[in-house]
Amino acid sequence: MSESKLPLTEEAIKRDKLSSDFINLCDDFGKFSEECAFLFDAFAAVGREPECITEHTSEGIRHLCYWLKYQVIGYRERIDEMQDCWRALKRKQ
Repeated sequence: MSESKLPLTEEAIKRDKLSSDFINLCDDFGKFSEECAFLFDAFAAVGREPECITEHTSEGIRHLCYWLKYQVIGYRERIDEMQDCWRALKRKQ
């Protein structure tokens, strides 16, 4: 019986899931990073012309900052969960 036909152990399944989660996190963070670069360029442009900052612009900036804050918190939580899973797998070895 070839090695690829053997049933996966619980640890192997968890390791595969963790690998998949890590790839998804990297992909998501790459997209988030691109969005941040665009937003930071936009914030810099607005900052160069403070007379153009209207109440609506100010509210939009506040909303985007709130969104950014909670995106970062979400990434931190995902990273922490993955680290906990990895540590648990390493302890079982």
